[in-house]
Amino acid sequence: MAGFIESCSGGCNTYSSWAASIGNINGKAISKQAIFDRMNEASVSFAKEIFSQAMNTKLKAVRESKLFKSFKRVLLQDSTTLSLPDCLVNHFPGNVSRGKQKAVARLQCIINIAQMQWLHLSLDAYTKNDQSASGLVLPLLRKGDLLIRDLGYFVLDILRRIIEKKAFFISRLKYGITIYDSKGKEINWKQLCKTKRIIDRKVFIGKEHQIPVRIILIPLPAKVVEQRIRKAKKDRDKRLNHSRDYYIWLKYNVFITNVVSETLDSKEVARAYKVRWQIEILFKSWKSGGDLQQVLHERCTNIYRVRTSIFLLLMFFCLIMQKIYLPYNNQIMKKYNKQLSLIKLLIYIVANLIKTICSSPCKLKEQLAKHCCYEIRKDRINMTELITNF
Repeated sequence: MAGFIESCSGGCNTYSSWAASIGNINGKAISKQAIFDRMNEASVSFAKEIFSQAMNTKLKAVRESKLFKSFKRVLLQDSTTLSLPDCLVNHFPGNVSRGKQKAVARLQCIINIAQMQWLHLSLDAYTKNDQSASGLVLPLLRKGDLLIRDLGYFVLDILRRIIEKKAFFISRLKYGITIYDSKGKEINWKQLCKTKRIIDRKVFIGKEHQIPVRIILIPLPAKVVEQRIRKAKKDRDKRLNHSRDYYIWLKYNVFITNVVSETLDSKEVARAYKVRWQIEILFKSWKSGGDLQQVLHERCTNIYRVRTSIFLLLMFFCLIMQKIYLPYNNQIMKKYNKQLSLIKLLIYIVANLIKTICSSPCKLKEQLAKHCCYEIRKDRINMTELITNF
């Protein structure tokens, strides 16, 4: 495990470099054939198990959030994809490009953002999309939890079951879903848009399910609307055939939630939804800072090697979050009034693995404060501020 991390940090994920790194650590000569022979179902199970143990570690909250004080936990669900060698297409069928199907894996993730604790992480094929994974969160939900996720997970029956579990959700509303008033009369959503003010009212959604929610329509700035419409017109999927009504829909952020307005008003719902980007930044840190995609190069044609590598790297990233990012971020904030960038942190550790391991806590804190913090920006907020400033 340590040998694999060391070889990857050197930018060379090969059996030879892996064997050499193990030999450097334990002082024994290890052949690349010995590593190759151990890439099997047992290695995958081992890597998955140690990642699971790291993932389930309970941590203290980053900081209490005023916005989310009424909820037991705040959960985010999202996925990211990884391109793989084409020879693995039968194991990880992906999208079709120029008539050829690619090999693409999908990491499906659920995180409790207050503790930065992963509650679920599964490795599947790209073709297992977010909508099919919508129900994964149900066994993990507790009474009083808040779930935030994007439109890809929109399934009416799952929303109904979340309400039954006495949990809460914030989601965008899927275009075309039928809306009803309390008397069962269908509401034309365009009638709600006649005013330029924020609309926040109780409705029922779904012809069959009739799920009680608040619908919130927030008018968007003209520049944002132009960008949305321009992007929609460039959509390569001609089956969508966007209508004039759809382009009117794009002029608004349309949210649904079962959280009462006394807990979160309409603007607070929109602010809470922004926290969803935190998981996107984590994915970006894995790929850009931790070189997750680069490790899975074209010579990684053994399915067991690919699975083992992914789980070992995720375990490594998880430990960095727990042992370095969370504790040192708090210390650096108190001493230097700076906040760690997870992407910069991973880049630094990958490039200076041995130095990081051998540094004293005081010296490491000094180096991280110097090389791994966000620049002070007034025009945007960083990942840590997304959760701690609310």
